[in-house]
Amino acid sequence: MTIKHWLLSFQGRIGRQRFWMWNLFYYLVMLAIIGAASQNLFGSFTGIAIFIISAALLMPDLAVTAKRWHDRDKSNWWLLMHVPLVAGRLMTPIGGAETVEPSMMQTAVSVVAIICGLWMLVECGLLKGTKGSNRYGAEPS
Repeated sequence: MTIKHWLLSFQGRIGRQRFWMWNLFYYLVMLAIIGAASQNLFGSFTGIAIFIISAALLMPDLAVTAKRWHDRDKSNWWLLMHVPLVAGRLMTPIGGAETVEPSMMQTAVSVVAIICGLWMLVECGLLKGTKGSNRYGAEPS
């Protein structure tokens, strides 16, 4: 499997190792962005920089996760579990030393995002895929 197919295609299956390799890269990039933002390296463009980098990582994240759902013999509809995660990220305040009480909506979205994130962690990150071929292709090597 080429890197292009791995990160941009919504077809086929991948095993847990490739899923974790992507997630390690993804979260290291996100930590670097947060660190840079906390040091004010982006200046007044912090929000824009975080948005652009997060948007650039969204497509590969969905593609990798789609192939992992396929390995579990589940359709791309399971990618809808990303909606609360993305919404939660968009609702998170960026920068500022003041503490603001989250609204009821922010709290609800955060709770749903945690549930969806944990479900995806178990399904995609911990459970084995389907043995042999399934409707999405051959078992990944």
